[in-house]
Amino acid sequence: MPEQSWLEFLWYHKDKAQFVVYALLFIYCLRRAAAPERILSGVLFTMLVVDKLHHFALGGSFLVRHTNIGHLAIDVLVMACTFTIALHANRVYPLWIAGAQIIALFGHLYRFTLEEINRFAYDVMSITPSYIQFVAMSLGVAYHMSRHRKLGSYPSWRRSWPPMPVPQARTSQGG
Repeated sequence: MPEQSWLEFLWYHKDKAQFVVYALLFIYCLRRAAAPERILSGVLFTMLVVDKLHHFALGGSFLVRHTNIGHLAIDVLVMACTFTIALHANRVYPLWIAGAQIIALFGHLYRFTLEEINRFAYDVMSITPSYIQFVAMSLGVAYHMSRHRKLGSYPSWRRSWPPMPVPQARTSQGG
């Protein structure tokens, strides 16, 4: 039997490797990062945990019109979380994570609404965003840590409304 190449080995174990790197990222963020990083890394890690539980509980997939309903539900919940964080965090990278989640969700919606969709296209649209999210999250955490070292502490969240101007004291100019 021919020996497996390292690329084939990695491809076969990619889900386990992804689980480990997301877990390490989550642990790192819990110890070192600010609230947006902790929450986002927790959401992304929880996405993988729930996916594992989903497949364990069902022993496979629950399909409706060729769409995995469990993955669709997970991606809807992750999209709600990432969009909420992206809109309120004082960071740019959560927008990339939320944008990648749109791609994942639309992959499921295309699969649900169309009779014929290329299986490879569906897999790319539903799986690839998690890799984009990992890269965006890792770079975002690295940039946040660099910014924190240079500037010190800065707000983690945007304000919901612009600050009110401070009224100037009136001085009377008399003659």
